Order: sequence, then structure tokens, then C-alpha cells
Amino acid sequence: MDGAAPLFRMEGISKRYGGVRALEKADLTVTAGSIHAILGENGAGKSTLIKVMAGVVAPDEGNMTLEGRDVTFASPAAANHA
Repeated sequence: MDGAAPLFRMEGISKRYGGVRALEKADLTVTAGSIHAILGENGAGKSTLIKVMAGVVAPDEGNMTLEGRDVTFASPAAANHA
């Protein structure tokens, strides 16, 4: 990384479905012009990470920023109203 400010950042993202821990304190930093791949075994949380990133499900903890602005919402409906 060349020290550029992150375009998108997820920090400490956790998500549970009942007693199942789908994500625990996941971090992701994306800078402009970079290419990323999300790889992992079955059940590693890849789909959950994408759903949280897209706003389909809200994280139980953690935050997300886009160009430095908080884009963590309590629910998909809250994201639609923003």
C-alpha cells in the first residue's frame, strides 16, 4: 500500500445468527485502484461479509466507512433512508 487513504474500511465486524458465529471481528481495507479477492473454506463467513458490506444484513458490532464517512446502519431500512 502506498499510504493512500482507504476508500472503504470495515473494522471489527461481527455477526451472529442465533448461536452461530458467522463473523468475528473481521477487518477489510480497500484503497482506490486495488483488487481484492475473498477466499475461504465453506462456512468461513464470506457470504456474510458480503451481505454486511452490501447492507443486506446489519453487523452486530463493528463499523464501516466509505471515504471516511460512517456507513454502518442498524438495519437495511435505515440504510435506505440515509
